[in-house]
Amino acid sequence: MSAPASVLQRAIDQGLLPADAEWPREDTRPWPVLMLTALGAWLVVVPLIGVIALTFGDALLREGPALYVFGIGLLVFGVVISRQRGLALFVEQLFMPALMLGLGCLGGALLRDVSISMAALALGVTIVVLAVFTPLGWLRTLLGFLLAACVLVFTVAATQPDTRGWDLLDVDGLQLRAWQHVHFALLVWLAVIWALPRMAGARLGGLIDSMADGWCAHVLWMLALLAGNTFLVGGMVAGGGFGQTTGMAGGVDRWQTAVSLACGVAAVVLLGRRWTALRASPVLGGGVALLLVVLCGFLPGLGAACLCTAALAVTGRWPLAGLGSAAVLWIVGSFYYALAWPLADKALLLAGIGAALGALAWAARYRATRDPASPSSPDNHAPASSRWPALIALAGVATLAVASGAIFQKENILRDGQPVFVRLAPVDPRSLMQGDYMALDFALPGDLRWEGGQHRGERPLVLLRPDPALPSTYTLVEADRGTPRQPGDLAVPLSPKDGRWVFVTDAWFFKEGDAAKFETARYGEFRILPNGSALLVGMADEHLQPLR
Repeated sequence: MSAPASVLQRAIDQGLLPADAEWPREDTRPWPVLMLTALGAWLVVVPLIGVIALTFGDALLREGPALYVFGIGLLVFGVVISRQRGLALFVEQLFMPALMLGLGCLGGALLRDVSISMAALALGVTIVVLAVFTPLGWLRTLLGFLLAACVLVFTVAATQPDTRGWDLLDVDGLQLRAWQHVHFALLVWLAVIWALPRMAGARLGGLIDSMADGWCAHVLWMLALLAGNTFLVGGMVAGGGFGQTTGMAGGVDRWQTAVSLACGVAAVVLLGRRWTALRASPVLGGGVALLLVVLCGFLPGLGAACLCTAALAVTGRWPLAGLGSAAVLWIVGSFYYALAWPLADKALLLAGIGAALGALAWAARYRATRDPASPSSPDNHAPASSRWPALIALAGVATLAVASGAIFQKENILRDGQPVFVRLAPVDPRSLMQGDYMALDFALPGDLRWEGGQHRGERPLVLLRPDPALPSTYTLVEADRGTPRQPGDLAVPLSPKDGRWVFVTDAWFFKEGDAAKFETARYGEFRILPNGSALLVGMADEHLQPLR
């Protein structure tokens, strides 16, 4: 008997598998064929929705039981297809869109007829039933993610029994309640993975284990979502994050700090007890743990993310542990947008933690080189490649060259550019101030405000034409490439940003605490070269007096 067959027979003899269990057959179908077939199955959903709407009419879908019938019917169809073997490839791939469309129909009907809390409860029960009957582990993981989302909606809406539909987003204290839900969900997940090895039934254990993975992914996703934008991403993604108005922006409550610290300490204790390698170097491990706990005190979601990632690591769930590490890095990066902290203080704190980590790493390496018995000693390893110092030095030189080139370009504009004042068009009539920068807008002529229209494929030009009513000031005039110019005109190309054209820039940054000095700004002061290169150098009041 072969090794796989013997393993299968032992599992059957111990009652872990049914008597008719078979070793899974290897799928020899090319993956491009599977992907294209699955795509075709998904595309079937679109005409199916159209057929349903045309057959039963909009009024019946709004009032009658049609959505319930179709939802439940599609769910049953999807489960039956997922349990079959030997079906045609296209029919086999129909189960996933059938399940998703079925859940959508059932959810829409429930949201139409009952409160959102009862709809979330009913959908949660439906998801559990689907997970029990489906044999696919990855599908159970997806259902576990959806179950955690239903529990979140139910817990938030339970205190608002009359809330319906999207009104849930307007509930007072939504983000704080979501933060509480995430930490409670984390505790539930920790209890489940602790109890999993002690469960007697293999089928029940496999079901709960697969759904627990999806539940954990939901916890990590919510922690990152509540943290808001992370470093650099906020400048690339339009709009703010869900967590931009949580404790990160307005200061963290003491009890949130205490919970985050407790979770951070628990993560350190868990790693220290389960990984002997960390105990082998108490100075390094203790120092890193201390720095981690310090950060948890400033970030209300970091402690939970660290605890979740530590539990994933010690239980060998490495794909999810990688996701947890990404969530931890995201939350640390969100500290950049903590408006309750001055930027200099944030930079000093993070630089101090980075320097401390570097010192600990150097100390650990020095200790390893002095101890020949240490596994990290150079005597016990092959010689390290000498290319790394050279590559690091080359990267440093390249970085300095790029930065120096940008600085030289700006210095050239400052030195040789023509002084120009352009009148501001206020963005907000109540206040121009947003945080530690001023949002700017300039009165662009014609249809140049939005991308598209007559300017596809190239950056449109504007002419800065001297204003005879006020010396040194210029107005913006629309210009094509062949438009004749008057004496004194300067041509400057516009720049695209967030789906619109801007003149040079749309923000003026200044030192924190200096907002009041720029509230009287009425003109932007530029330096412009004959080739159109422009740089905003300052703000001026109504009388062109510089605001410094």
